[in-house]
Amino acid sequence: MIADDVRVIREQLGKWMKELGYMVVHASCGATALTALRRDAADLIIADIDMPHLSGLHLLQTIRTDADPAVASTPVIVSSSLEDGEIHRMVETLGGSAYLRKPVAKEQLTACVRQLTEGDPAIRFDDNSSPAHAVSAKFRRIASEFREF
Repeated sequence: MIADDVRVIREQLGKWMKELGYMVVHASCGATALTALRRDAADLIIADIDMPHLSGLHLLQTIRTDADPAVASTPVIVSSSLEDGEIHRMVETLGGSAYLRKPVAKEQLTACVRQLTEGDPAIRFDDNSSPAHAVSAKFRRIASEFREF
């Protein structure tokens, strides 16, 4: 499942996932993704952080606390173009499976998906963002809704 409010990004990531042999479900916001996930299981989710109705971070948190173990254990790759030194820590703390900074390269996505689907949950959260002093107001707004941050 690809959850991103930008159609071009959904289509590009979806194309690459299809090349890897996956059927792809597209969602334009986190709420739509959650509804689709609860209806039909997904092998993994790639979710943008900054989406309307339900951010990617809220989607991740909701998935991890879902009563259905099949939903709660779904691997979630969080992706964003927002720059902030706290993104990696927050994604990891919320139970994200990996973080990919946009623009995502095909090789980067392919390697990440293969690692997750081949049963290796130990993806390192490499700091592939700008220096920690780079602060995204949008990310800080979204993150401020989480008490633990």
